[in-house]
Amino acid sequence: MSTNAAQPSRTRVRESNTPTPEKLRSDSPCDWQSRILFVDDNVRSIGGHYLELASLLAEGASELGYGAVLASHRSFGSVVARHSDDPRLSMFQVDSRFTVRRMENWSLGIDGPSRCKRDLTGRPVGSSPERLRQKIADWFCRPGRRPSRMIEQWSDQFYASLVDFRPRRGDVVVVNTAGDFQMLALARAMKRFESHKTFQRCQIHAVFHFAVYEGRPDWRSIQFGDQVNASVAAIRNSGGHRIQIHATTEPLRNQLRRVGISATAIDYPTRPRAVPPKTRETPVKVLLAGLPRAEKGRDEIRRLLQAIEPEMLRSGRMQVSLQCDPRRWQRVIPKSLQDVYHAAVSGIGDDETAGNLALEIKLGNLSSDDYHRWLDTADIGLFLYDAKRYVARCSGVLLEMLIRGSAVIVPEGCWLADQVRLAETHPEGGKIGWVYRSIDELPSLMRQATDEIAEVRESCKRYAARITRRHSGTQSLLAMGVRDLRETTVERAA
Repeated sequence: MSTNAAQPSRTRVRESNTPTPEKLRSDSPCDWQSRILFVDDNVRSIGGHYLELASLLAEGASELGYGAVLASHRSFGSVVARHSDDPRLSMFQVDSRFTVRRMENWSLGIDGPSRCKRDLTGRPVGSSPERLRQKIADWFCRPGRRPSRMIEQWSDQFYASLVDFRPRRGDVVVVNTAGDFQMLALARAMKRFESHKTFQRCQIHAVFHFAVYEGRPDWRSIQFGDQVNASVAAIRNSGGHRIQIHATTEPLRNQLRRVGISATAIDYPTRPRAVPPKTRETPVKVLLAGLPRAEKGRDEIRRLLQAIEPEMLRSGRMQVSLQCDPRRWQRVIPKSLQDVYHAAVSGIGDDETAGNLALEIKLGNLSSDDYHRWLDTADIGLFLYDAKRYVARCSGVLLEMLIRGSAVIVPEGCWLADQVRLAETHPEGGKIGWVYRSIDELPSLMRQATDEIAEVRESCKRYAARITRRHSGTQSLLAMGVRDLRETTVERAA
């Protein structure tokens, strides 16, 4: 099999009116033919939220009566073969296609370095000084990461995936993790796809996650809007394709609107979870989910652990549970707690030993089952996130905590704090956590949290029911405007 060919994952048993993966590319018209092509070049490993998002959306597609195909990074094909027991992989046929990823690295938003907008080939356009500076910066990149090369590769690979998908009437394309730079590549591919007159025009949904600007719109964010709108126009002019932009938070929708982009707000999906009641009150487990990254407070963990060590950790009042890179764990563990770190690593798998230590350590990436079982044990989720990066950005981990009925500690001035305050005024909510303005406030706030956790836990449990109803793959797709095929089936039967 060619490396460019689709590599199907194992299939699951489906209802008779739902297509099996073998049938998803059939050319024969039948009632169950509608499918959704989910596209995410970032899906390349079993860990992280890219695959989790794809699987939740695919589950929603199945609920609505669609078959699902996932166009992923090429390396994901071998992952599927090694992890055939992961139930998430049974939700879609996998087309492991892309060799390029992280297109947001050339964004005009806050996550990228670009200083001027580009045309559909990736060439800088605009005023002469900025265009010249950007051309020089592009030239200094290694060839494979030059914007023009990335757009060419992504565009060609998406085009090939779409041709193999062979869109028919009722089919949908969802770009799971979209951005301004990726939109250029998408538009370039759709202009090329225009020549395929035998295929149906596409209904495309592009989901934006990352903030456009900090504070107020600036000249870069205005160009962000221009770049996205030019791509949208090019797609609509390429054979009548339809495209809609969606934002995973209301603040992000407002940011997009302020730079001239029409978008709808949808709720980010998370996995429902029935968590058994806690069997002991102490130590209170404070959990930092995910491998430490710069925007998620990696450089603050060590200082915080030092500050709470004598009163909270060594006393047995609190346990901090976190993931560590086994090669770089010294970056986050202070010397005074390295004995506890080694004891925790030695005790991995021994629940009794792990529960009695000041630290609980999870090494490297976790399987989906291990990750979710770990989150089930949290009393409090701690978020050391950079508020500027999350001012309009959703946190999947926060939703994973809330859906379990866990309390949270979050930074002021971002979407996470908005959710805590929203819960306080909601009829199904109440106090579900604490908000801090600086890292220096955390030791006293964590002492307060250990005193209040029993009372707060009750309101967290109530609010979890609301999160479960709103934040599902099915609800996300319906909010995009994807048609519910179950209603069509009922109408036909009637």
